[in-house]
Amino acid sequence: MLFFFFGSFSSSFLIEIAIKRNAKNVFILPVVTESVILILIAIFGNDLINTHPNTIAFGLLFVMGLQNSLVTRISNETVRTRHLTGLFTDLGIELSQLFFYKTQPQILKLNSNIRLRLRIICFFFTGGILGGVFYEKLKLSVL
Repeated sequence: MLFFFFGSFSSSFLIEIAIKRNAKNVFILPVVTESVILILIAIFGNDLINTHPNTIAFGLLFVMGLQNSLVTRISNETVRTRHLTGLFTDLGIELSQLFFYKTQPQILKLNSNIRLRLRIICFFFTGGILGGVFYEKLKLSVL
């Protein structure tokens, strides 16, 4: 999930830089980054699978986060996901915006959203872990 988050953060960060520079094609850097990573995985994937299989997984997770954030930003947040990856996408976008939005109301809103998302993510993982522990302890069966 960390690499997915980094991809989401990077995509939004690159978009914010382009917006601040008044670039015409604000989405080009995330798209090029995504393309380069996918091409590198395609070229070197067979070599990596035997020596560094996690590198392929990390690269693909990074690209998925990049793409998820890119689509969210392009669609003005109309296209969104409502699962854990969506929370990490939103968290990545908002953390990257902390570098660019400087007014007090913007910062307060971002901080509030970030805290909420972090709480939801923590409770999600806590529930998953506790559910697994209690499932084993209570000897529950699914039939």
